[in-house]
Amino acid sequence: MIRRRIASIAVLGAAGAALTLAGCGSSGTTTTAAPAETATASTSTTAVAKTIPCVGAAEACSVKVPLGGGAANERIAIELTGTNMGEPTIEVDPEDQGAYDIRDAEFTTGGSIYAFTLDAVESIPEGVNLEMTFAQKG
Repeated sequence: MIRRRIASIAVLGAAGAALTLAGCGSSGTTTTAAPAETATASTSTTAVAKTIPCVGAAEACSVKVPLGGGAANERIAIELTGTNMGEPTIEVDPEDQGAYDIRDAEFTTGGSIYAFTLDAVESIPEGVNLEMTFAQKG
């Protein structure tokens, strides 16, 4: 795993390397959005590269975001099924924990879109996904 992260230094550059290597100590399979990833309602000027619908009902939905082959500053927009969703719970295979970074996360369009920028190491195999689950705020 460390070899995969170190190999990503060449792909992501110095800034990406710091982000990639920061996750070297991760071991869990389920995480919640960290304070650095906390989203606020706003509008983003960054172009969306990929839009993915969240599957479920108005109370909760889930989505799989592909990581295979990596990503570099890819803007992702998740179309939510409701407008009062909280921060997502994120699950990924343990061997891929720390091989990706989510930043600039925000709820937009009245809360119906959750957008973020994704970086992921290129060596992640096809078929690996981030599984994000959203639920209505209490």
